Amino acid sequence: MTFGALAVPSRRQLLQTLRSAAAPMDAAALAAATGLHPNTVRFHLDVLIRTGFVSESSDRQGRRGRPRTVYEPTTAGAHDTGYALLATVLVDHLDSTGGGDAARDAGRAWAQRLRPIRADRSGDMHDTAGTVAALFTELGFQPTVTTSGGDTRITLHACPFWSLAEDHPGIVCAVHLGLLQEIVELGSRSTIEARLTPFVRPRQCQADLVAAGA
Repeated sequence: MTFGALAVPSRRQLLQTLRSAAAPMDAAALAAATGLHPNTVRFHLDVLIRTGFVSESSDRQGRRGRPRTVYEPTTAGAHDTGYALLATVLVDHLDSTGGGDAARDAGRAWAQRLRPIRADRSGDMHDTAGTVAALFTELGFQPTVTTSGGDTRITLHACPFWSLAEDHPGIVCAVHLGLLQEIVELGSRSTIEARLTPFVRPRQCQADLVAAGA
């Protein structure tokens, strides 16, 4: 999913640098402008290109030899600003009207649209945790999974909606809770419960999967 590409701050920094530039830039110029290592710049550029935020082209600049590769933002990538504004308006409204329950319902509806659950899933803790981890990886949360005593903890190291969650945790985190709970209930046939603890550390949240009724 394209918004997962912007979950990493370095990629947002690169994209903003390109959008602010008067002309396409090469990897060396981007590294100098952002302070990132050139190899890191190239890695992130590959992701931004695959997800449609950046395009690459060759530029000889009237010189002999191998042309340099330059990068520029795409018009499709620029549309994310409009989506961000719309999200801010909606979240502001929900927060001002006590819309936490509505936000959680929206998260559950989101899960129903995604429906990554296969009919042949066993519904056990391992399969359910794997489904959650795969989904949240795709969404850009950078999850890691640990197990202890039959329960599973999924640490979410990043949030692609951090700027909104920081100002409106009661709404944004409620959406994520609804998404998490619906995915877990669908995958485990309601034998597993999901709990979400926001901000256990700065920019880090924690999802716990436990046997229902525990």
